[in-house]
Amino acid sequence: MKKEHNSLHNLGILIATSFLGGMRFNMVRAVWQPFVLSLGASMPVLGFLEGLAGRRGLITAIIQPLSGWFSDRQGRKPFVAVANLMAIISLVFCIFADQIGTWWPLLPATIALGLIGISKPARDSMTAESVERKALGTAYSAVMMAFIVPGIFAPVIGGFIAEKWGFTPLFIIGIALECVALVLVLRFLQETLNNSSAVKVPSPNPSVHLAEFRTLWRDIFKRTMIPPSDLKGFYIATAVDAFVWGLGAGILYGMLHKTYGFSLAQLGLMSSVLSGVWAISQMPIGKLVDTLGAKVFLIASEVLGIAVVVGWITSTSFRAFLILQVGWALVAATWVPAMLTFLAHRVPSDERAEAMGKMAAFRGIFSFPAPYIGGLLYDLWGIRGPLEANLIGVIVALMLIIALVRE
Repeated sequence: MKKEHNSLHNLGILIATSFLGGMRFNMVRAVWQPFVLSLGASMPVLGFLEGLAGRRGLITAIIQPLSGWFSDRQGRKPFVAVANLMAIISLVFCIFADQIGTWWPLLPATIALGLIGISKPARDSMTAESVERKALGTAYSAVMMAFIVPGIFAPVIGGFIAEKWGFTPLFIIGIALECVALVLVLRFLQETLNNSSAVKVPSPNPSVHLAEFRTLWRDIFKRTMIPPSDLKGFYIATAVDAFVWGLGAGILYGMLHKTYGFSLAQLGLMSSVLSGVWAISQMPIGKLVDTLGAKVFLIASEVLGIAVVVGWITSTSFRAFLILQVGWALVAATWVPAMLTFLAHRVPSDERAEAMGKMAAFRGIFSFPAPYIGGLLYDLWGIRGPLEANLIGVIVALMLIIALVRE
């Protein structure tokens, strides 16, 4: 009973900190791309920053195999705390960029933003270690929903604050939210990796020589770039998915702001609709994933995605894009729990964090140039260039999932 109580306690803390992180993320994310453009950055520069440390960014991805490897050996909690600290540092640099009126401080801000991903393998593993196997999809959906729910109202608030008082007050609020989350992690979150399940570290000496560290790094990424034989098709299909969505969707808000003049408040409202539909649908879809299996929802996500991108290409009005956010939310709500559940069912629990980190790195390294390429396509052909490339890519990703992913 005590172990069950501790597990439920941990899941509650993960949900609470996910909610606070979702508040920070959704308030800032809705206006992030217009913010970058307001500092004089071009669309390719915006794409480069997104590729460096966006949701599928290179830094976010390459840090995860290493953090996952250490998390399976040293514990989950330290990496969750470091992520909160990185979010605070990132927002401090954003304030500095806003005050001096130039985009170059966004480079360190973006690096720190990408390093938030250091916690993802640990958080995902903690979630899995807090529930029974049959409830994995539901647990992942619960934590994800806590992250999404603030998106129902936070983007509108963020857009309003940015339009009325500027970006700096918004970033200050984000820092306060992350400080609260950091206190919850340090004070209340309990380690879930016990001594019996932890992978033994060959050398317990904390002052590892630089040469040994380089060897470790090289070994991890060597294994990262060679997917497990039984998961090779899954890795390839999901990596293609990450790349193609980065081409158009990765810079969508910036393109809408620059092409059609959508305001910060309008972009905030779009983000709120996205998060609201995602939050409502996430738990039911997570339970269906547990019941019906993951592959069917990976396919459904891509089919919905094709319809959404066609809508983006053929639409120009704010109302149309607002309605299309409903479909875009369902694309995400079907994809995330299906992808995580598919992988979690196929690796041992003591290797789960490393496996999730390796998959994220494989996808991130593959998709890194996509937003930058999307920015170049925008400069050449306008908004249709990245979106049409996105559409072709989603069709290819769908075919790969059908052909290569084996449940």
